[in-house]
Amino acid sequence: MKIINILFNYKKATHDKRVLGVERCFIDYAKQLISNGDEVFSVVKSNMVYRDEVKKTGSGLLELPAFSQGDIFSILRLAILFFTFRPDVIICHSGRAMSFARVARLFYYRKIPIIAIDHGINATKFLKADYILTVNSYFSKKLIEAGKPADRALVIPNMIEPPQNFSPLVKQSFRKPLKLGSLGRLYQEKFFDKTLRAMAILRNRGIECEYVIGGVGPMEQPLNALAQELGLEKNFKILGWTDDKRNFFDAIDIFILPSFGETFGIVLLEAMLYSTPIITSNSWGPDEIIAEGIDGLKVSKDDAEAMPRLLADAIERLMNDQEFAKKLATKAYEKFFANYTAEMVGKRLHEICEMAVKKGV
Repeated sequence: MKIINILFNYKKATHDKRVLGVERCFIDYAKQLISNGDEVFSVVKSNMVYRDEVKKTGSGLLELPAFSQGDIFSILRLAILFFTFRPDVIICHSGRAMSFARVARLFYYRKIPIIAIDHGINATKFLKADYILTVNSYFSKKLIEAGKPADRALVIPNMIEPPQNFSPLVKQSFRKPLKLGSLGRLYQEKFFDKTLRAMAILRNRGIECEYVIGGVGPMEQPLNALAQELGLEKNFKILGWTDDKRNFFDAIDIFILPSFGETFGIVLLEAMLYSTPIITSNSWGPDEIIAEGIDGLKVSKDDAEAMPRLLADAIERLMNDQEFAKKLATKAYEKFFANYTAEMVGKRLHEICEMAVKKGV
């Protein structure tokens, strides 16, 4: 198949150079589709930080200004690409990408299926796409409720690719003090403060913990202030962006993702890959990834006041039964390789594209 892969967003070269989130998914899609034998042409806004990584996939590359919905120059350039590349399907990773593709398609003689990928919490903005892929079933159900046929509102998880020459991480017995860790942008909705408050509860129970977070964001100062208020400043550290994931997970005993709003939770896949016991909230994505008591523990995000106690109870449970903790981590590791590797998800994406081409718009 010939596939056009489009993302119009605003991560320009003058900003943070890291390729994360939507941009990483966009690049992974191109890479995995190519590995499945498809020919891919990627379309992005001009001067994006991930331009060079797109080129490394072997994908073609078209850069467009895409200033606004009425940027007729960019629309015409996209239509010309349709005529020269002759795609079988178009994948759009943003609302603007879908809008441009739909208008450019009007100039083309074939009705090419448009597949929109929802990376956020407002999947219904893609209702005009022919097919919509969400990363969890909660949002696919919302689309169906909004009138999208069930066979056009599909679920496909995010993916990660194990490093080359990967070997399983062998975890040792829990340390004293207990080492806790989280990864993610430091935003309020991540609820990292709940873990700090859980540590204070555990200290009152005679259990000492240390907590590290790999990430940056506006909550850095408030989190440090809370740690000081709770008398935990010596037990808490924000590491900044953490690229060496193996070392990060090797240095912690339990991984915690306490988010209130998490559409997927790709950091859970990293914890699964590196055989680290997981405690997560029951937010949309994590609730689907983790099966309670089988490959991780879940706490309710719906009562903010109770959440620190619930986290403390879960942490203490794993600490007191390390065989159980190890069993959870082993099951999670097996689930990752069965469902979430780039190879597995890439194959599923290829099959969905084939289905869209066969069924049409």
